[in-house]
Amino acid sequence: MYEIAQRVLTLLTEPQREVTVTVGLPYEEPTGEWSCPYRIDGLAGWEHERKVSGVDSIQALEIVLTVVRSALEGSPEARDGLLVWEEFT
Repeated sequence: MYEIAQRVLTLLTEPQREVTVTVGLPYEEPTGEWSCPYRIDGLAGWEHERKVSGVDSIQALEIVLTVVRSALEGSPEARDGLLVWEEFT
């Protein structure tokens, strides 16, 4: 994955851990659809590369940001108030 964006969040556990979200460069599939890879490291169940697809590169980016946000906000860690972005704490 060619990385185009990354954010590091903190899990307020003992000891504290980092959760790193990485978004890759959208690319065109042989079918004509566009895919955008992403990865969430440090959050249980998400530690492998995934991708979403859209009709063009912009839609793929929009979808990947929505999926990542939903995954983070819907995680048990976030629901328990343990997942924070240091820029806002």
